[in-house]
Amino acid sequence: MQKQDLNPKNFKKDELGMIEHINDVSLEFSSMLGLDFQAGQIYMNLLRVGPTTTGALAKEMKIDRNKIYRIIDDLVNSGFVSMTLSSPKLCIATEPQNAIELVLHKKKKEIDKINKSKKEIIEKIESVVAAPLGTSIPTFRVIQGLNNVYSSIGMSIEHSKGVVYIVTSIKDIIRMYHSDIPEKIKLSIQNGGKVFVITNSDEKKMIPYIKRLNATEVKIGKLPSNGRILAFENKQMFMSDSTNAHDFMDESSDISLCTDATEMTHNISKLCQFLWEVSTPINLK
Repeated sequence: MQKQDLNPKNFKKDELGMIEHINDVSLEFSSMLGLDFQAGQIYMNLLRVGPTTTGALAKEMKIDRNKIYRIIDDLVNSGFVSMTLSSPKLCIATEPQNAIELVLHKKKKEIDKINKSKKEIIEKIESVVAAPLGTSIPTFRVIQGLNNVYSSIGMSIEHSKGVVYIVTSIKDIIRMYHSDIPEKIKLSIQNGGKVFVITNSDEKKMIPYIKRLNATEVKIGKLPSNGRILAFENKQMFMSDSTNAHDFMDESSDISLCTDATEMTHNISKLCQFLWEVSTPINLK
């Protein structure tokens, strides 16, 4: 008979490990369904506890009642949660496989609609826009929301055929693991590009997340800030002020500056090159 470990420290360690695992699964599934992290946590909790009232769920998760009612309404409208006709009403999570099928069906309809009308709408735009498209004037954009930031980064990486530096925390890499950025990096490298990543941890448990990025090479070094920096070989740069805030809870707080201004992109590229030179290679085997 296996001896039970009664050490309180080990209980706490096991509990923290389970919480991290649940958060990891919630983040991955939330990304797949197109939900923010908190909505994903609510969905996962409904799967775990079964039918329950919104009030009981708010109490268990320590979320403001008004906020959780809004999130539940959104989940109901999306088909991820159903409500009973009983009194009090109970929330019931849609089975995960059915939830994924709902998303796939919706995405397919959206893609079909765009493919059907894209040629026609481009012709219409060109017929009413006299000036040539594009500009040589430096541009600045402020992108808010993790999904929007990652989408913009992924698109830029996909079309890059040069050198890209990604300087960011291991927490950000874990979130990238659940986005389409790894696939965009793979496409860039297939097209002749190179993607170099600098992060702040090479703990053994983090290696699978780092490997999944599919980067050309990864190094560990001291980051210049808590934020995220991407440099596209003197052509474009992204910079976020922090990637560690709120421990994944508030993804709307992720704000990134994007610019193709020559002087700024040149300086950031030089900084990334210097950080790369003084950083230490990570053994991913």
